[in-house]
Amino acid sequence: MNKFTGALALEKIFPSRSRRGLGMIFNIGILVFLLPVTYSAVLRFGGRTFIAEYALAFPSSDFWLGLLYMFASCRLAILALDSFFNSKTGDIKGYLASLDPSENPIQKKLDVRLGINKETLRKESIERAAKWAEREVIEEIEHKRWWKRDHLARLPGLGKNFAYGETYFLEKFAYDLGPQAEALKEEIIGKDREMELIEKALLKGSGANVLIVGTAGVGKHTLLLGLACAIYEGKIFPDLEHKQVFKLYAESIIASGKTKGDAEAILIKLLSVAAHAGNIILAIDNFPEFVESLANSGINALELLSPYFMNPAIHIIALADKTSARKILESNQAFMKFFERIDVEEPSREYVIEILENEAMAIEKSMRGKIMISYAALEKTAEVAEQNLVEGSMPKRAVGLLKDVFSEGISRRQDIISPEIVLDIVHEKTKMPLGEISEGERGKLLNLEKILAERIVGQTEATNAVANAVRRARTGIESRAKPLASFLFLGPTGVGKTETAKALAFIYFESEESMLRFDMSEYQAEDSIDRLIGSFEKNEPGLLASRISAQPYAVLLLDEFEKSNPKVRNLFLQVLDEGFFTDFQGKKMNMRNTIIIATSNAGSELIWQMIKENTNPSAIQEKIISKIQQDKIISPELLNRFDSVVIFRPLGMEILTKIAKISLGKLKQRLGRENYILKINDALVDAVAKGGYNPAMGARPMQRFIQDKIEKIISEKIIRGQIKNGREFDIPPQELANL
Repeated sequence: MNKFTGALALEKIFPSRSRRGLGMIFNIGILVFLLPVTYSAVLRFGGRTFIAEYALAFPSSDFWLGLLYMFASCRLAILALDSFFNSKTGDIKGYLASLDPSENPIQKKLDVRLGINKETLRKESIERAAKWAEREVIEEIEHKRWWKRDHLARLPGLGKNFAYGETYFLEKFAYDLGPQAEALKEEIIGKDREMELIEKALLKGSGANVLIVGTAGVGKHTLLLGLACAIYEGKIFPDLEHKQVFKLYAESIIASGKTKGDAEAILIKLLSVAAHAGNIILAIDNFPEFVESLANSGINALELLSPYFMNPAIHIIALADKTSARKILESNQAFMKFFERIDVEEPSREYVIEILENEAMAIEKSMRGKIMISYAALEKTAEVAEQNLVEGSMPKRAVGLLKDVFSEGISRRQDIISPEIVLDIVHEKTKMPLGEISEGERGKLLNLEKILAERIVGQTEATNAVANAVRRARTGIESRAKPLASFLFLGPTGVGKTETAKALAFIYFESEESMLRFDMSEYQAEDSIDRLIGSFEKNEPGLLASRISAQPYAVLLLDEFEKSNPKVRNLFLQVLDEGFFTDFQGKKMNMRNTIIIATSNAGSELIWQMIKENTNPSAIQEKIISKIQQDKIISPELLNRFDSVVIFRPLGMEILTKIAKISLGKLKQRLGRENYILKINDALVDAVAKGGYNPAMGARPMQRFIQDKIEKIISEKIIRGQIKNGREFDIPPQELANL
């Protein structure tokens, strides 16, 4: 017979929800009936009250005692039933496993989490979702069992701080993290190593100070709150159980001191009070900046703080990001010798998902179960936060995205948040195409070569290569450890290399403004690498780092790439391979959401020669690449890093005529915005094609011809009043003959 049979029978006959409800009613009844019993007792023993004259209307005290006894007995009976139920279900997992699947709360919660996406989830995802549902249900049950040993053991001691000094002055410039940590119940996920290192460092005799270094959002403050919470709950080494964690308002100290002497006096008194108390762990956020601000006020921070660094009665935990730690602290070994340095790195995807699970549970609880997130949406949040968002560090940006997702779900009145909501939010932030391919987009992707050919004439190889790259990036089959796509465009000047980059920016990122252009001929000097990534010695940011930081979702066009300094080309060797580079401050610049296009005129003469000889296109590419390698223009390692090397052909007269028609069409559009209607005829197209024909320079002379000749004629006629608003006009043959 199942050992849970009795508990299961009780749950069916008298469910726990009903027991809790009745128990609450009996509790209220006991409190209510205590009043008349007390009043009757007062009257019985000769007491007088202001309502004594109404005493005869009251039933006797025996009546009230009887009711009170009845309610108390019922309440005890319910407690006995609960005691029986809990004794039989002490093994929570075993009890839950014995339930019928239709009644099992884990199965119900799992069904909600999986939702309609169950068929698309991987086996590992379903297993993680099941573990999450089980953990969530068990935590809910455990929370109600306040009497359990785990909940009663190691409670925070009463009056632990009474044996230590008062800290009134400290509390003016710092606040106790204990209550805040207790309210948040910070759970340290994936940071066990760091927490252990912090505790061990604080157990040292003297010089027990910690420097926590990590990029913003990586979890430095979470470690601090986790430490405070562990102390508050008594779940820490006994030697640290009596400690209090205070966080310093560093800026207020500088602001409160009118002079250098005032600021010094405040800081010394504050540290002395903390040391005198004997149980203070003082946390200083942005510690390198605090040291620098003291120096700017004329205060030698090292000289002032050194006695307290060595004092075993006080511990200091300094928090710093990598950039400021490297710039201000690492160069000063006299400072660093007082600290145990602990580096905090971004957690793995698995830990991020676990963090999001906890965050989602807290948000759902605050929403009182009105909205829940599917497991597919939770996984998608972690995935796109890592791959497509670049602002801040993980897990902070994933948690921020999760909060945005819940807000969007509420605004859409959704009961269950789907992955589509996550992708919609990220698309709004990045303008990158994400999610399931719609019918309209499917047609566009499949006909991309034709769409590109409308702008890029006569370059079939280029349009095919770009179209294939866009399709690979859109379907997500490309490696996410690299840029979205990378090309080396080889060919003469003016054949459409830049126009192809603009078209790609418009197609993939919805705007030509999403193209970042660098003339690499300006980066030939030895210090060019510093101009791109920044100079540590000069403390100057780099142009590439700044522009990628401001616009991480873009097409990066590197014109005349072969002219750049070898150090610069080596930088892009890393970028093409790993999808990031490190700037002068040590900050990792994410380029995995960019499309990189390098252009070069190298081998143009050979291209001309082989085109005249009608050489096969694949043979042209092989010979051009071979020549570039032989001439050591671009190294074989770098060439192999590009997804595709594309050869652009010189433009013949037939192609130039088509380009002339496209260029005149753009002019017609610009005139149309001013309500002038240009008629484009064959004579005008031929005149532009012949006037702008220069085989060595491609289509660029044609643009100048249109600007210098055609636009000049039109603008003069508009000024003379010969061209009227709303009326179609053309340029007569005799005027074209004089161009």
